[in-house]
Amino acid sequence: MATTSVSLDITSDITPNLSISANIENLTKTGTSTGLELVDMGHGQLTQASGADALQEALGTADTANYVYLCNSSTDVEQYIKVGIHDMLLGNLGSGEFMFIPWNMGDADAEINIEAEDTGTIDYDYAIFKSTFTLPAKT
Repeated sequence: MATTSVSLDITSDITPNLSISANIENLTKTGTSTGLELVDMGHGQLTQASGADALQEALGTADTANYVYLCNSSTDVEQYIKVGIHDMLLGNLGSGEFMFIPWNMGDADAEINIEAEDTGTIDYDYAIFKSTFTLPAKT
């Protein structure tokens, strides 16, 4: 059985001192103890000339529990990646920054787009996890 675990620690010397820790031992398919399915993972490169690239087309059914990991692997502090879902900007990933977010990949309007926002080549790493089980209906 596959397992996916996530851990995040944030500390800062901002007054008052900030310390946040979150740990999810196992991410599982909804309603089961089965681990998430790895849909795709890899390494890519972006340039300004390439424009907006679809990191991943929507390919699941609506209301499934999915997750995306994306990391800007650049070491150049001037290079950042714009991240969006369809026409909505989520934010910018600076060099060395990452995101791990839930994602409903249920329709064509849910594709994840990434775009280089500086000259040169920006390296990135990604992983996409999918649950094949549908979430319970809203009440």
